[in-house]
Amino acid sequence: MNFTFVTGGTTGVFDIEEVVNLLQDEKARDICVIRVPPELKYVSHLVIVTGRSTRHIRAMAAYLKWVVS
Repeated sequence: MNFTFVTGGTTGVFDIEEVVNLLQDEKARDICVIRVPPELKYVSHLVIVTGRSTRHIRAMAAYLKWVVS
């Protein structure tokens, strides 16, 4: 696993482009980014991806969680 360190976006959180790049680095497939209406103030995008296996998907989720925290 290669580790990519990012500092967060301009607002102190990750930009959606950074998240997509991290997922691409982890070999995610079929990356789909959905913009959420601004009425939902707790989230701005929904990202859906597929992976090669359940283990791959769990590893991608754990990696993103590790990078974000």
